[in-house]
Amino acid sequence: MRDLSQLPLLLLGGLRIGAIYALSAIGLVVIHKATRTVNFAHGGFIMLGCYGAYVGVERLHIPYWTVYLVVPLAVGAFAAALEFSLLRRLRSADAFSSVITTVFISILLTELARLVFESDVLNVPTFIALPPILLRPIVLTWETVWIIVGALACGMLGAYVFARAGVGRAMRAMAASVRGAQLCGYSVDAVNAQAWLLGGALAGLAGVFVAPRFGVSPDIAFATIIPAFVAAILGGFDSLKGAILGGLLLGIVETLTAAYLSGALKNALAMLILLLVLLFKPEGLFPERRIRHV
Repeated sequence: MRDLSQLPLLLLGGLRIGAIYALSAIGLVVIHKATRTVNFAHGGFIMLGCYGAYVGVERLHIPYWTVYLVVPLAVGAFAAALEFSLLRRLRSADAFSSVITTVFISILLTELARLVFESDVLNVPTFIALPPILLRPIVLTWETVWIIVGALACGMLGAYVFARAGVGRAMRAMAASVRGAQLCGYSVDAVNAQAWLLGGALAGLAGVFVAPRFGVSPDIAFATIIPAFVAAILGGFDSLKGAILGGLLLGIVETLTAAYLSGALKNALAMLILLLVLLFKPEGLFPERRIRHV
């Protein structure tokens, strides 16, 4: 049990983990919003981002800023290749086939990582190794600043690309109406590939942020997919804004629960909140405004 004097530090810790949850959830929402696919392989993509950060920084010794650019693009390209080679063939089947395929993809990626890197937790250094900032009574590390600011900025950039940028116009059209988008000349195949590319890139980027904080291991795939889904559902599974707010809320709730109640209780409380949201507000806490077409 901690006293309330630790509350500012705990809130910062909650924002740090919440920013990662938010970035992870945005990738889930982008793919679902554009393609109506619930992607359970998202945790595997985040894990690939973690291992990409480890290989780039520790084995290839390339500049850290390059890792933040190359790894997300590589994971996004891998996700788009999976959609092209495998999931596209299942599009005419029922939704369950696509969902269960993404589950098995995640398991396959996890076991391949375990085969190549074994189950050891690998360490990745922080992006900014500078002395902490002393803001009495808070000691603020640059890692915390970078994760909160950087992950949130990247998440909001991904949301902007989908919701406002010209490159996301086809995905927005497909999200509004598949038939209408086809009548406007948009290709379903091209839009799905773009959505998986963007969603996979956001997942890979989340993995680069996760790696220094939690270490790199095959278990990251399972450890990240649950909070990503919870954050997305809390905010509203089709809401880009909701994914960010849901991730921040989940991170703060988990941190305060672990500090003031019990570390073993934090996951149970998050699931309880999720259950209550599904029962009483299934559209999420921060749903997007629906536009009625006449």
